Amino acid sequence: MAKIIAGDKTVKCRLLIFDKDGTIVDYKSSLLSLARARFTSLNRLAGEQVADAWAKAVGVDLRSGWIDPEGPLGIAPTSEEVLVTAVVLYQRGWGWNEAKQLAETAFNEADKSMKPPFGSVPVPGVPETLRRLKTLHDLNIALASTDRHWRSSQTLRALNLDVYFDVVLGADDVQRGKPAPDMVLEACRKTGCHPSDSVVVGDSRVDMLMGKNAMAKACIGVLSGITPRDKLEALADIIITSVASLSPAEKQ
Repeated sequence: MAKIIAGDKTVKCRLLIFDKDGTIVDYKSSLLSLARARFTSLNRLAGEQVADAWAKAVGVDLRSGWIDPEGPLGIAPTSEEVLVTAVVLYQRGWGWNEAKQLAETAFNEADKSMKPPFGSVPVPGVPETLRRLKTLHDLNIALASTDRHWRSSQTLRALNLDVYFDVVLGADDVQRGKPAPDMVLEACRKTGCHPSDSVVVGDSRVDMLMGKNAMAKACIGVLSGITPRDKLEALADIIITSVASLSPAEKQ
């Protein structure tokens, strides 16, 4: 098994599973770009009052750049965000079926308005760290994101990070998103690894819970997102500043 140094600990594993936003790429730059595109689309299709209500419902303030780390924009898969948007529309007079269709239309329009890498920039030091980790024998690297598969893949490709990942998973690749264990189990299935040989690395509580629910060997919390240390410490086995703090033990 590969040996990874995380903080003052060494972890043996065959599979590293990384979250995307806040872990591999800057949390705010990617999510705020996505939120602005969705706000603009909803504003055009349903009016500014609906767009403002939507922003409040998903936990974002576009004027200040604030994002609720426990809100739908921060941790929910797109399918759940669409339903939140449909509820906002329903409460303002649209019938339920019409509200769902309009929400889907708004999200699809927002997607089409954005180009890779969709406002994402790598967390400092991440490309270099992934490059070093990729040299380890018997180590698989996976991405498990609440974002859609196509956007996650295109983001990695546009940032020239795709070459470091053996598996890329979005919430639409599994039946249940985080904090369910499905993405860990699917990454294990695709790589031939056992969950007990996997390590989850993420910036949110749902990442840690996903790892715990899958019975992963360890859950490493990173402080490069917007989840406070105390909230991560309650669930993580190890806390590090960012993915850049990881290193192959063999290279030390």
